[in-house]
Amino acid sequence: MARKKKNNNNQTTSAAPNKEQAQKQSQEESRVIDELFGNLDEPDIESDIAELGGSESDQAVSGKQPRSRFYFVFAVVVIVMAVIGVISSVRFVAQITSNLLDNTSLKNEFARFIYPVVVNDIAPFEEPDEIPDSSKISCAIWNILLNHDTSEFAKDEGNGLTIPEYNVLASCRELFGSTVSLNHQTVGNAEVRFTYNEETHTYSANKNIRYLTYSPQIISMTEDGDVYTVIVGYVPPTLAAVAGTGGISALPEKYMEYTISRWDGNDTLMSVRFSDYTPQTEEAGGEMS
Repeated sequence: MARKKKNNNNQTTSAAPNKEQAQKQSQEESRVIDELFGNLDEPDIESDIAELGGSESDQAVSGKQPRSRFYFVFAVVVIVMAVIGVISSVRFVAQITSNLLDNTSLKNEFARFIYPVVVNDIAPFEEPDEIPDSSKISCAIWNILLNHDTSEFAKDEGNGLTIPEYNVLASCRELFGSTVSLNHQTVGNAEVRFTYNEETHTYSANKNIRYLTYSPQIISMTEDGDVYTVIVGYVPPTLAAVAGTGGISALPEKYMEYTISRWDGNDTLMSVRFSDYTPQTEEAGGEMS
């Protein structure tokens, strides 16, 4: 019996080392497998790397999209600004051209307006009341002959016109203002004479440009509100003009300063003064022909 117990103890003791040895062997095999194929319990590194690369690629794509949008918006802004610049330039050039054309047009308007006054070569004045009635009547009749439609007036056999005195007064007020008055009378000289008929209250006049003394040439204009200061050159007619074969192409003999008020499209001659203007070069433009 004692021998049996001893044998059993020996078997138990030998079984324990065998179990430990089996565990060590199993661990060794697992280690070898892990080294060869990787630990199955560890995270998949390759999968993580792939996911990381995918996220970086997505970020790169998402980063390119805002940049592309920025360039597109920037290009649109540049194009819009370029179009605005072109439009502004065109408007600027058009405005400059319009101003130049308007200035020329205004010069021509003033030249036509003062033409009857220049023809008469009236003496300088500061107020219209200073003008003699004879000069006002002569200017008024020349205004009718040069700037009005004379077809409404009766004509005689010698092509002379019969102009009612109220037309002469209205014409005078066109030039010198609505407050001027006239003492109607015969005016003029042997070459150009406007005869007043007291019975019919009319003037007899004959339009003949061969007797024009001067023609206006606008040299310069300055504006102060509704008042314009105009330097006017007095151009004499050439021999060709007197003979009726040509226009007026001489240089001014003298220069006068006209003050013109423009209100609501109507011009009024306020004063005529001597001018100290001295021409530097040959004058051109603003001349009536």
